[in-house]
Amino acid sequence: MGAEFDRGRALFHGGHLKGYRALVTPNTLQPVVPDAIWVSERPLWFSGVRLWSRTTVVRLADGGLWVHSASAPTDEWCAALDALGPVRFLVVPNRYHHLHAPAAAARYPQAQVVGPQSIVARNPKVRVHLGAGDPEYLQQVPELAAIPLDGVPFLDETVFFHRASGSLIAADLLMSACARDHWTWRAAARVLGRYGKNLTPPDVRLKTRASAAAAQSIARISELPIERILVAHADPITEQPVECLKEAWQFVVPARRSGSA
Repeated sequence: MGAEFDRGRALFHGGHLKGYRALVTPNTLQPVVPDAIWVSERPLWFSGVRLWSRTTVVRLADGGLWVHSASAPTDEWCAALDALGPVRFLVVPNRYHHLHAPAAAARYPQAQVVGPQSIVARNPKVRVHLGAGDPEYLQQVPELAAIPLDGVPFLDETVFFHRASGSLIAADLLMSACARDHWTWRAAARVLGRYGKNLTPPDVRLKTRASAAAAQSIARISELPIERILVAHADPITEQPVECLKEAWQFVVPARRSGSA
């Protein structure tokens, strides 16, 4: 993985969210909310930079597991997952976080795959059982509210709010780099204004226009009692998470046109 990447791994100092610099050794699950939410991270190359990508696991009321953006189902990772409970749902949150879904579904055939049908066009190996807004799914997971990120067809993402912990769980809602990231992403993030600052991913910003639908969606999410935001490519956001979300997505609010009285 490279010396600098390994040094970054050594910076991890625990699972407490106060001042948290989340870095989980691949194939391990680190608690974020005791007995309720865990995360694991895995390295990946994307557009010429090395990123971390996060899987978030929620334990449901019946003891089953809800797995958001599954990792590759290695024996080590699955052993850590199995120690927490049976996998009930494998959630593919948007059109781009499908890479390991087919293998995870094969490893856990009893689990239902939840996600948008637009995934199938990008990865025909993914078999989607339920949409995030389907009543059949929603009845089974009252712990998690599903909020579609409207007005952003590029992603076709749904975000999820874990009511009991105040945790907003998403994939590409926000993104940033920090000192423990690989030098390729640190360098790119400085150029893109995303070093130490949570903003939308650059491609999302490029392909998303201001619209009432997007603005209303962000407003709806911002009204939730959010205590932390867990996304795929940034450390957990615990300092003023709602303000951070609003600022990052301010560009989708349509400009007001002045008119004559």
